Amino acid sequence: MSVNIDLEGGTCAIELNGNHSEMPIRDIVISTDDGLRASVIRSPAGDALISEDEAQVLVGAGAKDDRHNVIAD
Repeated sequence: MSVNIDLEGGTCAIELNGNHSEMPIRDIVISTDDGLRASVIRSPAGDALISEDEAQVLVGAGAKDDRHNVIAD
């Protein structure tokens, strides 16, 4: 799996299991996979795990942040 963020072009491309998906950053929703305790992008190519740094870059560029904290106090 690879994630390519193009801030100048405003797109994010994902290669996942041989499938390629490219979408405008503004259409991306970043959510939390509770089982993996990680951020994910949901895309037509499938769910792509991303780092927290990648998530922050995408949110800063206009992606919707739908993550939640999975750590219970």
